[in-house]
Amino acid sequence: MIITVGDFKRMLDEFDDQLELSFSGLEYHRISQTGDKLVQVEFEEKVFKDKTGHIQVHSEKH
Repeated sequence: MIITVGDFKRMLDEFDDQLELSFSGLEYHRISQTGDKLVQVEFEEKVFKDKTGHIQVHSEKH
């Protein structure tokens, strides 16, 4: 699912700035702009869809 930055900000607006944000077990790495109209949230884990459309998560941590 892709949403706009504005939509995401509005969703978070109702919450106190001091609350922690969880990514359901994924470890946040950074946010970067990857195109003229795309900002990507990156995680420490590699997250992708496989050939069948299933989400795969791989971690280099042992």
